[in-house]
Amino acid sequence: MKRYLLTASILLSAASAAAAGGKDTITYDCAMKVFTNNGWIAPRVLVMWDEENQSAQIYDGYIHKLVGEPIPAKVSPRNEISYNLDWRVNNIPVSNARMTLDGLYSAVLNTKQNTLSIRGVITGVANQPRGKGKCIVKKG
Repeated sequence: MKRYLLTASILLSAASAAAAGGKDTITYDCAMKVFTNNGWIAPRVLVMWDEENQSAQIYDGYIHKLVGEPIPAKVSPRNEISYNLDWRVNNIPVSNARMTLDGLYSAVLNTKQNTLSIRGVITGVANQPRGKGKCIVKKG
């Protein structure tokens, strides 16, 4: 598992450099403090924010492994400095069982404080994993 996280971290570094390409794109590179020991929240999450269209794409270690590229998030304004982001990741492998589960994720991106708070709902799991992160901003 640690090897996977290290590899994902290296790949995320490369992806964050590539993702910061558009002139209106802002990449929020968020180091997450995870409040679960089940691993459903990645320790590092990238939000590629398109200022012009007010749209977002999400990329983390799970998405990298399962999809291979950033996935779109549904965006809705929360207030003048924050946005609600929603996305789905299917077929997340369960480390202690031979099965996969789907994850529905909701997050709040605060563009003034550069923070990201994530909450997940994993099908078939009673607990709701969550995490909060401070983000480094990279303008493209």
